[in-house]
Amino acid sequence: MKRSTLRASTLLAALTLPLLASGVLASSAAPRQEAPPPAEAPKAEKVSMAQLKEAIDQLAFMEGRWTQQQPNGAVIEEHWMAPRGNSMVGTFRRTLGNGITPFYEFTQIMAEKDMVILRQIHVHGNFEADPRRTDLLRMRLAKVEGKSATFVPVDPPLKANAQDMASLRYERTDADTLVLTVTPNPPKEADKEAPKPLVFTMKRMP
Repeated sequence: MKRSTLRASTLLAALTLPLLASGVLASSAAPRQEAPPPAEAPKAEKVSMAQLKEAIDQLAFMEGRWTQQQPNGAVIEEHWMAPRGNSMVGTFRRTLGNGITPFYEFTQIMAEKDMVILRQIHVHGNFEADPRRTDLLRMRLAKVEGKSATFVPVDPPLKANAQDMASLRYERTDADTLVLTVTPNPPKEADKEAPKPLVFTMKRMP
């Protein structure tokens, strides 16, 4: 390279670098495209214990010890603890006229973030699981009107293990009466008569 050409290149570099640094001359390189930040997933809404307690307190009317004497001599009893925190617990026993207890049921009602759910287990009198009901019954609170609460099977139906039950309703008709109504699903065959609901009218035990 000739000496004059080398001096010219050095001089050009000396003049250009400060101008690039100051922004007077734009770089010929394409500007760098930065990737946009990833979208944040929506945060799940937190439910406070106060909200859960408020949801379960709607069922406080069920609290108490309830019984019914049936025409065949059998006696049914249902005991419900008062709501506490986000849950309440109930027990059911049926005793035949000869004193034998054929089965028991144990029920939990719990307020969760997306529903108030009823879970129930059913056992024989000897405390062995009924092979037809080894899975928990699961129903969700569908409606509360005054002192009446209606539960329906959760979705999907197989998870509910509700057998042929369409709904379960508890209603306090007066201070000393709790009515439990079990409504079965309509028959699949159109020519069959719809089964009647089972109604248990229980009185408060002293």
